[in-house]
Amino acid sequence: MEKIYLVTGGSSGIGLEIAKRFKDGKVIITGRREQKLIDSVAELKALGVNADYLQGDVSDRERVKELFSKISEMGELRAVVNSAGVSGVGDDVEVTLRIDLLGSALLIEEALEVAGKDTAVVMISSMMGHVVPPNPQLDPVLSAPLEEGNLEILMAACKGQSDIAYNLSKRGVHLLVEKFTEDFGKKGARIVSVSPGIILTPMAQAAADAHPEQMAFMKQMTPCGRNGEPDDIANAVEFLVSSKASFITGTDLRVDGGLTLNLPKIAAMMAKKQD
Repeated sequence: MEKIYLVTGGSSGIGLEIAKRFKDGKVIITGRREQKLIDSVAELKALGVNADYLQGDVSDRERVKELFSKISEMGELRAVVNSAGVSGVGDDVEVTLRIDLLGSALLIEEALEVAGKDTAVVMISSMMGHVVPPNPQLDPVLSAPLEEGNLEILMAACKGQSDIAYNLSKRGVHLLVEKFTEDFGKKGARIVSVSPGIILTPMAQAAADAHPEQMAFMKQMTPCGRNGEPDDIANAVEFLVSSKASFITGTDLRVDGGLTLNLPKIAAMMAKKQD
């Protein structure tokens, strides 16, 4: 059977860079904008990748079910990489939660249904998931976001701020990975997350152009002394999907140049500046 690699949000940025790595099977990329998907498939094919697309929104339960139903008919599901998401900057709180958290939960649940031996699921999270401390009231909600009433609880916790929704969603992804590790293990499959730091995607580059002094400061606070590139995340995902990572599951890999370690210091410096 042909190996199938599913990359959500695979039409641009990190997702597209990841999709370029899988040349030993068929790559299916997903996204909401069809023309962008068509253009990205053409780019992948020009690089020798056997690619196709399925249009859809990861926050749409029926669409996600349909997506995995179609993929299960194509061949053996080798990997699922979820890079679909919104940044939280300027986005609606509910939209951020539905795509970044509920969409992740839907994808994990449906991937589990069709996962087989050696299937690897990689959820792209964020270093910002590590700034949210453990919370005995919210953590059970974050790890079960699809349960009735939990979206409303999370929306109230965000207090109308989409950046809080983003950070909570990314912590939720970490918790979901831990929650489903044993279920995937029973099928001989694995699930992990990757938490990027500042990665120079087109979206991040636009922010850098708008606030060059802030980006320069964050770069200075990164122990590796540079910002990340989509390649850095693709390298990590390529390894995690491979047989070389067969004993790695249920954990998060920070690919942030060490920046997460300095986030408390950065927050303290910013608070002092505001006083």
